[in-house]
Amino acid sequence: MAVKDIQNEVYWRFHAFHRFIHLVMMITFVGLALTGLPLKYPDAFWARGLVSLWGGVKAAGLFHRWFAGITFGYFLLHLLWVLYYRFILKGDLLGANSMIPSKKDFQDLLQHIRYFFGKGDPPKFGRFTYWEKFDYWAVFWGIAFIGGSGLLLWFPEFFSRFLPGLFFNIAYTIHSDEALLAMGFIFVVHLYNAHFRSGVFPLDRSIFTGKIEAREMKERHPLEWEHLNQHPEKKAKLRVRKDLLALFLIILLSGLLPSFSSAQGVTEEEIMEAEKKFCWKCHRQPNLNSTEGVMTSILLCMNCHRKKDVEKKVDGKLVSLFIDEKEYGKTIHRRIACIQCHVGIATSPHRTTSMACASCHGFHGEATAHDPHRRVNCEACHHESKEVMRDPKTGSIVLRMVKDGVPIQMTSHRLTDFRDKRACEKCHFEKNQLGAPVRVLPAKSVICIGCHSATIGAGDPISILALLLFGVGIVLTISFWFQGTVGDPSFSTHEKISYIAEKIWQVIFSRRILTLLRVLVVDVLLLRRILKESLSRWTIHSLIYLPLFLRFFIGLVLLFLSKAFPMSPKTAVLLDKNYPPMAFAYDLLGLCIIIGTGAAMMRRFQNRAQKAIPGGQDYIVIGLIGAILITGFLVEGMRILLTGIPAFVAMASFLGYPLSLFLNLFPIRWEGLYPYAWYAHAILTGVLVAYLPFSKMFHILIDPLVFVVKAFSRER
Repeated sequence: MAVKDIQNEVYWRFHAFHRFIHLVMMITFVGLALTGLPLKYPDAFWARGLVSLWGGVKAAGLFHRWFAGITFGYFLLHLLWVLYYRFILKGDLLGANSMIPSKKDFQDLLQHIRYFFGKGDPPKFGRFTYWEKFDYWAVFWGIAFIGGSGLLLWFPEFFSRFLPGLFFNIAYTIHSDEALLAMGFIFVVHLYNAHFRSGVFPLDRSIFTGKIEAREMKERHPLEWEHLNQHPEKKAKLRVRKDLLALFLIILLSGLLPSFSSAQGVTEEEIMEAEKKFCWKCHRQPNLNSTEGVMTSILLCMNCHRKKDVEKKVDGKLVSLFIDEKEYGKTIHRRIACIQCHVGIATSPHRTTSMACASCHGFHGEATAHDPHRRVNCEACHHESKEVMRDPKTGSIVLRMVKDGVPIQMTSHRLTDFRDKRACEKCHFEKNQLGAPVRVLPAKSVICIGCHSATIGAGDPISILALLLFGVGIVLTISFWFQGTVGDPSFSTHEKISYIAEKIWQVIFSRRILTLLRVLVVDVLLLRRILKESLSRWTIHSLIYLPLFLRFFIGLVLLFLSKAFPMSPKTAVLLDKNYPPMAFAYDLLGLCIIIGTGAAMMRRFQNRAQKAIPGGQDYIVIGLIGAILITGFLVEGMRILLTGIPAFVAMASFLGYPLSLFLNLFPIRWEGLYPYAWYAHAILTGVLVAYLPFSKMFHILIDPLVFVVKAFSRER
């Protein structure tokens, strides 16, 4: 075929996926550099200003981990693309268009060196030059080494279980110095090779637009230019999803918003906490597992607190710390050592850090008080006094320790019966200043477990009605199945149930259980059948199905942990919806579902003419999922706004927190609107659960069974 020589012809050089990954890499790399440098050089003159820009040291560290998480994400996505290219598209990883160095690359390097010294002509390059491959592998192994060492420093408690301490010293050196080397390489070598070298300056636009003119390709990549003209079918335009790029930029900007409002210095309490000294380092601690040790510990405290003149200053006022021994002897905790509840009191400065109520009573989940209440101190609910307040430093609801200059007797607390709503009225009332909803809302029921840490019960009318209709749909479907017959004579319903139970028993207790697990993972979870049909359909289905599955799995795990390990502080942390890793994961999975439902609706509108069957039911289910997520994020934004969570904690909810800032612009009593938004979210969820067995989307629950039956049929 004759070689075309049309100077204005445009060639599509980079796939839309690669351009998107490159854009994400650019943004996250700059973010990692700007958050990591002030942590590496804290004494530099520019470090303080840069840290203040991010919102303080804690915020800079949180942003650094956020950018690192995105880096791990696109690195994994790139590896999945390589596998897809090799095994699905049957691409050649060692061909002329490969990023793997070949013999020709070394020949081009030597020829280039000879050309620099005037000893020959410059080499002719194909799709990728030798320095582009070097850049690629430098970044590839840089992410592996920097990311791997960063994981060790991020989760030292986990990795220290099986790695010696020397590895953490090595990881710190690698992470710090390799990151500095990477910044130097990217901002000097890569920028020069890609944009500043002769013939390209000031910018190579192909990595952003995906296209390159024929003149430029003939000069820079003559071998690729000849190959594309000999195979015109490979010159098709690869469209970029500009909506996804814009969405990513919006997410990034929304994540940066909190940084300007969370700057804080080191408080006096933090300095005292760092400088305090522990009494038991010198003095012998009594044995609190014995009655004698408990009484000795109590008497040690009473030596001071039995005196009526013992007092301290609180907000400039003298407050008595006197404890009446006779009154204390009447309390239920009279045989428990003071230091067992007052954590950290045996220190200098002499002050308690927290009350360890859960060390005996355990933590409660959703069912007990309709919510884990992880931002409410125990004494705020379980004390007789109704004097509660929001701590301005932590945002937690605490008991007001002093009333009219007199300290509240902390021994006056008891277990609360939360079945009586009057117990909740100290916080939940009209125009309260605590950020609590004006009404006591029901506990999240079993229909909420798909997205939340919920209960296995259903105590509200919405859940009861939804489960009732869902059960009716399941019963009708199963009864319809059992009306069918295979062969002659037909089996009775009892015989069919016995036959199915026998087959299930035979599968579970045989080697065929491995086939069942393989089908559940490959066909059900990873959607292999859809991937074979269409990559775009698989992407849309995965964005909806996989996040729903992960959120459902997280909900089940949290429900199990709350029932099996109620005394564990780690369980309580995981149940806290404001815990940054959990908050970030919930927002990320919810965002994926919103993107998937939006893409599904767009795809159906674009391909409406190609559909042979009506899709009304699909639209209803997809619309319900989208509405549930939108109202869910609205409820989350209102909750963050009302509870006054500190910015450096709330920013992990990278969608909910910016939404709370937006809602704060309106002078509305959100605690009054919050119950209506919560019930709207719950009603939509109930409608989806009730409608699912009657919709075409019921295949979500049926398909796993179909795949299993087909797999066992093929084995026969």
